[in-house]
Amino acid sequence: MVWVAAATAVLAVAVGVLVWLRRPAVTVTTVIEGPVVQAFYATGTVRPRLEYPISSNVAGIVEKVLVVQGQAVIKGQELAVVNDPNLKYEADKARADLETRRIFADPEHSPILKEFDQRLIAAKEMLRVSQQQQTRFTNLAERNAASANDRDQAIEHTQKVWSDVEGLSAQREAKLRELQEDVQIAEAADRSAREILRRQTLSSPADGVVLDEPISQGTRVEVNGHLMQIADVAAGSLIVRAAVDEENIAATSAGQAVKMTLYAFPGQTFDGVVEQKYPKANPDRRTFDVDVKFLTPEPRLQAGMTGELAFIQQTRDWALIIPAQSIQGGAVWVDRDGRLTRSDATLGIRSIDRAEVTGGLHPGDLVVISPLLDPLDGQRIRIGSTIDPKIAANLNKPKAAEVFKAFQ
Repeated sequence: MVWVAAATAVLAVAVGVLVWLRRPAVTVTTVIEGPVVQAFYATGTVRPRLEYPISSNVAGIVEKVLVVQGQAVIKGQELAVVNDPNLKYEADKARADLETRRIFADPEHSPILKEFDQRLIAAKEMLRVSQQQQTRFTNLAERNAASANDRDQAIEHTQKVWSDVEGLSAQREAKLRELQEDVQIAEAADRSAREILRRQTLSSPADGVVLDEPISQGTRVEVNGHLMQIADVAAGSLIVRAAVDEENIAATSAGQAVKMTLYAFPGQTFDGVVEQKYPKANPDRRTFDVDVKFLTPEPRLQAGMTGELAFIQQTRDWALIIPAQSIQGGAVWVDRDGRLTRSDATLGIRSIDRAEVTGGLHPGDLVVISPLLDPLDGQRIRIGSTIDPKIAANLNKPKAAEVFKAFQ
């Protein structure tokens, strides 16, 4: 009888184990407390805030290249010379024309003005003689030694000669103004020719570094032909240009906090803020460019480094937290004494990996994170495994964003 009772007990245990094993196995984790962050993610590249393409102002041959790639330069430093022989000819021609115009406008040396002066001297001499004749005929007419007609003719002749003198003086003044205007035009032409000639020498528009390999000496370039790129790459002048998806650009604003990681600095997080967002999408990538500046620049930053950015939307310093994958079909399912139970949890802010619980759950509750197919409220289940809540949340986070942890 004893062995029958024992066999019955073993059979009962076996049946119980079999029944238990037939229950669906689920993976669970616990509801915990901690800070939570709602954010969206983007990739980005470290780059100078401003870059200066150095292009040729003239068409010609690259005569000199005065810098090399990676060289530091200062504002105004000469970088290269593009030579066009015709520009030197035009500049010399403009200068020669200016010198000629200046001589023509110089009262002491102008052959044109000297001709007017000689004519004026002769005209004034004729006026002097005519005035003497007028005086003589006037005196004779008063003594009846000359006729009134002779006197009137002398007066008329004097007036005509005086008019000629005044006309020559006015013509001289007009010619002088014309010659002076010619000088001003020639000066402008000379300045323009000299400026174009000066532009053959290309200078740095700002302090910075030569980013790329300058064009080779002896190369022929056209107007606006690219020679090199200059930028200020000091750590304090570098920003991260992020490519933000269209669905997130409306949630981006100036001054928004950003957490950043760079592949060159594994395990290190950088704080930044949105400095500028650009109004038009990149037509190739269909993303919007957003510039993020570093709050504390890393001295070892270099242009071209890449990384990931988390744009912070909302934060809670302390909240109940569950992994994002525990939200299935809009509901949160929990284990209640071995039964699958649909909770009445209400949710707050949500990120890609975690969600805030504002009601309906308590710390320590077991939430199901394994996928459920046609779950039934009250269905018996068994716990296949229990995962640490921090690990559980990170299972749903993109690998590149793992450093942005909502709780520690």
